[in-house]
Amino acid sequence: AGKSGGEFFTPQEVSELLAKIALHDQESINKVYDPCCGSGSLLLQFSKVLGDKNVSKGYFGQEINLTTYNLCRINMFLHDINYSKFHIALGDTLLDPKHEDDEPFDAIVSNPPYSTKWVGDSSPILMNDERFSPAGVLAPKNAADLAFTMHMLSYLSNSGTAAIVEFPGVLYRGNAEAKIREYLVKENFIDCVIALPDNLFFGTSIATCILVLKKNKKDDTTLFIDASKEFVKEGKKNKLKAHNREKILQTYIERKEIKHF
Repeated sequence: AGKSGGEFFTPQEVSELLAKIALHDQESINKVYDPCCGSGSLLLQFSKVLGDKNVSKGYFGQEINLTTYNLCRINMFLHDINYSKFHIALGDTLLDPKHEDDEPFDAIVSNPPYSTKWVGDSSPILMNDERFSPAGVLAPKNAADLAFTMHMLSYLSNSGTAAIVEFPGVLYRGNAEAKIREYLVKENFIDCVIALPDNLFFGTSIATCILVLKKNKKDDTTLFIDASKEFVKEGKKNKLKAHNREKILQTYIERKEIKHF
């Protein structure tokens, strides 16, 4: 494991946290989606957390890299997911999305590639793409992070939750990215921002965060959780142990005010 083709593998404990945040205490879900699904580990967390029978319509994902795409399909078989229940597509999610005809998703989880390049505003078609047009601008060519975020938002059902790993630059860089953030805040889509510890991911030591999106929030508050110190050190890596994950999850679900957290 490591960095391959610009992707960072998602540690199991982060995958589990993403799944549980997206589920938000639900016992079952219609279907789950990851637009940058890699080898499928985030999707498979739902089968692990809920049991496959409680993911009624299955697992949907898209992957741009052929080898990783094949690995994902093999991974589904290895985890006893029936062929009729997984829908993994090959292709570029931003330019050629494969699941746009499906009904919206109740749970979306993803660890998209960080600051990857894309055509952005050099393509006149994209500005009219209904996934990106609501924000009025496109994510910059050298950082597609928020293009993935907007894509996921457009695929999210009205009652659904998206939990996305983001690099921190997405939260403070200016220009087009600031305008997209402004749109997300103004429309009240940001439910929670969770700052994670550094050194969690293979291939990078940078501290990431989890952005949680919802379309129908109960109020207009955004919860900020500083979990940057919530880890156990193992060798050179930091780990989110069960008690760390539980504290983050309960704080999110109960929306508790905790000093310095």
